[in-house]
Amino acid sequence: MNRPKKARILVAEDNDDNRRLLSIYLTREGYEVIEARDGVEALDKAHAEMPDLVLSDVQMPGLDGYSLCWQLKQDPETERIPVILITAVYTSLEDTLKGLHQGANDFISRPFRQSELLARVQTQLRIKELQDRLVQAERASTVVRMAVTLAHEISNPLSGILGYAEVLLREFDQDTLSRERLRVALERIREAATQIRSVLEQLRNLPQPEVYTYAPGLEGISLEGP
Repeated sequence: MNRPKKARILVAEDNDDNRRLLSIYLTREGYEVIEARDGVEALDKAHAEMPDLVLSDVQMPGLDGYSLCWQLKQDPETERIPVILITAVYTSLEDTLKGLHQGANDFISRPFRQSELLARVQTQLRIKELQDRLVQAERASTVVRMAVTLAHEISNPLSGILGYAEVLLREFDQDTLSRERLRVALERIREAATQIRSVLEQLRNLPQPEVYTYAPGLEGISLEGP
């Protein structure tokens, strides 16, 4: 069985000491950390690395945490990545509302305890995991419905092939099979076989399932699009 993948966290912080401290906290908990020195670098790395969570300081040169969050949430590829914004000691209601409007999932104010940071990170990762499972379940449901539809589409032409085969065998045994009758039957069989081949091509393009373990003794199926 496959082990659950290690969560990857993108840390965006322009202060070297703060960024290093955040990385230490997270790596000690077994997370894989990707570091960015500002919002622009964080945005590039978010698209390149597709982290499971973004932990970003609000005050950064070039592209601040609010703008970084906004751009991530506007992109369909990164919109489901949770973003935790690190704010100053005092954060006004207006600043909090601004962050929420930009799509931030959570806030944490300095100074904070390591345990508080890790708890918020774990909570957001857990929420994302549940959301990902819902997406996978919807994909699985879609694939099942598609497979049922395609199976029905195969059934009709297959019945036609079997029917024409029965007629040909019966008339052949009775020595009543004419060349014209044979030609018509073979054309119908070819048409039905072409339909089946088209359906099989659609089946080949369905997402390939990947079995993964998300808890001891429990496995799930991941369906990724081609």
